[in-house]
Amino acid sequence: MRVIGIVAEYNPFHLGHEYHIRRSKELCGEDCIVVAIMTGDFVQRGEAAIYSKFVRAEAACRCGADLVIELPLPWCLASAERFARGAVSLLSALGCDFLSFGSEAGALSPLLEIAEFLSDEEINGTISQLMAKNAALSYAAARQRAAASVVGERALLLESPNNILAVEYLKAMRSLDSNMRPVTVLREGSSHDGF
Repeated sequence: MRVIGIVAEYNPFHLGHEYHIRRSKELCGEDCIVVAIMTGDFVQRGEAAIYSKFVRAEAACRCGADLVIELPLPWCLASAERFARGAVSLLSALGCDFLSFGSEAGALSPLLEIAEFLSDEEINGTISQLMAKNAALSYAAARQRAAASVVGERALLLESPNNILAVEYLKAMRSLDSNMRPVTVLREGSSHDGF
């Protein structure tokens, strides 16, 4: 039996999340089991979740998830890179066949290209140089400029929150040598935290 892994906060669970689960099964196989790795009572930005983890997990199970597992707190409160790495390591250890995530890009190839570029250790030196030249430049802005120097306009994908997480999931899969196959579902409507 094949397993789809999904990383989520479900804060709160909404129709877009239900669509993501349904579309993931359409893309990977209706007979797939869906395992969601979900944040607990605190979400990635360190805020308290709107509803308890139990209410959010129940909503996910009622709407297509077969199992919900809590992402340990240290990874929940970490940067996007560590958040993604923690979730991907858990899903890989569970033997998931697919990692499905939403993205504003809706296509894997540009996200994979950026993930490959950002996985190169030399990028950190380039980012540091850019930040040293301009003290007002944030890490995210410097990273985007460094990416633009290689991937051009595709670096604009790093302005969207779900694309940023998608790239981090792909980087984590690469660094962990995960056998999961990435699948992305086009995120429509509001961006992160929108209903």
